[in-house]
Amino acid sequence: MQEKVLIFSILLGFLHEASKEIKDPRGASNATKYKVSDGILAAFSMFFIQCESFLEHQRQMQSRKGKDNAQSLFGLKKIPSDQQIRNILDLITANTLNIVFVRIYQFLQIGKQLKNYERLCGNLLICLDGTQYHSSTKISCECCNTRNHRNGKVAYSHIAILPVIAAPNCQEVISTRIRGTARWTSEARL
Repeated sequence: MQEKVLIFSILLGFLHEASKEIKDPRGASNATKYKVSDGILAAFSMFFIQCESFLEHQRQMQSRKGKDNAQSLFGLKKIPSDQQIRNILDLITANTLNIVFVRIYQFLQIGKQLKNYERLCGNLLICLDGTQYHSSTKISCECCNTRNHRNGKVAYSHIAILPVIAAPNCQEVISTRIRGTARWTSEARL
């Protein structure tokens, strides 16, 4: 039996499948020019390419060459603007994409690709790291963490725990995600 390798096209396929299953939370209007899946794929493409002007560059490439990377790599039919992406994604909870992580884990498990990472009777070693990816004293939502400063200001933030499967003598790590969200309030002594 040939070993299955998890390549970009398979990962992208999992994201395509999941994004097509998400019901559009927006009401019918001119604002629904772009599909939810286009918003999700456009946002993913920006992280993948790691270029803040990626979508504008794709629009220029499209006008010059008739084709762009967003179309050929990610399967985007239309490229939404940054604001349109925010308008789409702000209405969707991150948990709706948990199935992508489940599918990736299942693929790795079935393909026996996690075997090299097993230690101590078949357990996986998980390294944890945290990051703050939003902080504002003006913009908040009901899922924000809050920090009350001495001067009376309140800072709102989103924080993520980023678990990674790792093992000694393995050069690669497998990035995972913890299901659900953590929320807490802390008092800052600034």
